Amino acid sequence: MLQEKNKPFRIITPYDAQRNLIEEHLKLNKLDWEDKCFNVDSFQGNEEDYIVISLVRSRALGFIADLRRTNVMLTRCKKGMIICTSQKFMKRAGYNSLVGNLLGYYENEWIEEDDLAKIEV
Repeated sequence: MLQEKNKPFRIITPYDAQRNLIEEHLKLNKLDWEDKCFNVDSFQGNEEDYIVISLVRSRALGFIADLRRTNVMLTRCKKGMIICTSQKFMKRAGYNSLVGNLLGYYENEWIEEDDLAKIEV
C-alpha cells in the first residue's frame, strides 16, 4: 500500500528471523526490498516518513518488555506508523508494556488486515 502510493517507508522488527522472512516475502512479491527492512538495533538513529513495525509474538513479551529498545522502535517515524501485531496477544501478554499501553489508548483504531488498504496516508 505504501509503495503503491509512493510513500517513503521502512519496516522494522525486533527479531532477525522476522526481518529475514519479511525481506523474502518482499522479494517474492516483487516489492522494493533493498534497504527496506531492519531489526530495531540496526535502525537506531535513523528515521523515515512511515514506519511499519512487525511485533509478531505468540507467548512472552520478549523484546517489547525492554523499555529503551521499544522507545527506539516507536520513535522512528515522522508522519505515520503501522504496528502489525496480534490484538489477542497484546491484550493477554502485552497489556503491561509500552506498546500495550499505546495500543490500548488507540483501541478504537485497531483494524484487521483486510481493512488495511482502506487507510488514507
